[in-house]
Amino acid sequence: MMIGEAIRQYEEEIVEQLRRLIRIRSVSSDPAPGQPFGRGVDEALRYMLDLGSSMGFKVRNVDGYAGHVEYGDGDELAAIVVHLDTVPEGEGWSSPPFAADVRDGIIYGRGASDNKGPAVVALYALKALKDLGIQPDRKLRVIFGTNEETGMTDLDYYFERERIPDYAFTPDAGYPIVNAEKGSYDLRLTSARGEHFGGEPSRAFDIVSFEGGSAPNVVPEQCIVRLKPGEPIERQASLIGQKLESHPYISVGSLEGPILELKALGFSAHGATPNEGVNAISRMIAFLADLLGEFPESESLLRFLNEAIGFETTGESLGVACQHPVHGQLTVNLAQIAINDKTLEAVINIRYPVVARGEDVLSDISKKAGLYQVGVEVIKHLPSVLVDPGDPLIAKLGRAYEAVTGEPARLLSISGGTYAKKLRNRGVAFGAGVGGRAHQSDEFAPIADLMDHGVICLQAIYELSL
Repeated sequence: MMIGEAIRQYEEEIVEQLRRLIRIRSVSSDPAPGQPFGRGVDEALRYMLDLGSSMGFKVRNVDGYAGHVEYGDGDELAAIVVHLDTVPEGEGWSSPPFAADVRDGIIYGRGASDNKGPAVVALYALKALKDLGIQPDRKLRVIFGTNEETGMTDLDYYFERERIPDYAFTPDAGYPIVNAEKGSYDLRLTSARGEHFGGEPSRAFDIVSFEGGSAPNVVPEQCIVRLKPGEPIERQASLIGQKLESHPYISVGSLEGPILELKALGFSAHGATPNEGVNAISRMIAFLADLLGEFPESESLLRFLNEAIGFETTGESLGVACQHPVHGQLTVNLAQIAINDKTLEAVINIRYPVVARGEDVLSDISKKAGLYQVGVEVIKHLPSVLVDPGDPLIAKLGRAYEAVTGEPARLLSISGGTYAKKLRNRGVAFGAGVGGRAHQSDEFAPIADLMDHGVICLQAIYELSL
């Protein structure tokens, strides 16, 4: 029997443990002592480390930032690197996002695919090796991260205190082998209020507030704007009605006194593939431009977003569009917006192919924004990844994949950012990608697909153990 097939005997346990893990809402929240990313994330980390300990493994919790389960000895270290945090649940679920319902052999819930399913499978791959009595030539770890979705500072902290693996993979992208990843920026855009903000003279409506988006790596599926009419709302009703006819995805939410609330709906997608979604913030900005006319100086951020981004996802109007025949196009996601009487702020996510230099992309965006008096602040930067196709790691993972599937282990490039960015070219994204709708409502993982991934995962960690 192929080594990898041994994991199938744990299917019932894997499903049950995954359901329990999904029920822990591990979305990053305010820190607390010993819980740098909040209570829920810490609970998920402790749960998996306790599970590993119950299997007889050595475990270590590195101050709540990350932890690992360890098996074997040796001078070299090989690891599977996974994450336990998730993006916020959002709306539009057909079942509660943390109920971990199973229907027709499919597990539904936030994190089922990204990345709790692969995390549980990784731990059971290590258990399978141990139960088979295989003594690895290298020390093996499953490393559990807790901040992949919102910065990856967890692994910065962890690797300051623990060694970087000699060989590693993160099952957070798909098969076969991802040896190239785009670089990424999360950028905060700001502009000054201006003396007339919220009270523009001779204007049909003034913007009181504008809110939308849940995270930099998610295409926003809805947003809300609150407007104050310059005249009694009854006099403006026909104007609103006329404009709404041209913008069917904008609806009237409520009318509270003189304040009119409007909602825009879009379609969420992963921020790495913004072209697969429909941006609700972009829809609302287009509507406001139609309703209000040109945005004044006091709303220069909105003017910049409308003219330099709009519905584009390739950065053409930003002046940063570029592409690589293998690694693909630069992408832009207008992810979040927060405007009130004190601040005008938005967050965009940029992902650039290896053909571009990160500092050049940032410089070009800053210059463009400067023309609109919009400031640019780097929230997070993750450089691109390119692991040499001739690296021994590629050969080992390739052997595992080909042994199980009988198919060639092609090398891929992705727009998404994984923990491979923190492994200093000693690790790649390899595997999982099971199910779908990651970062969207009704995220799911078919049990059969999860177990098929488990076979490859076990075969891979076996190869890395030799």
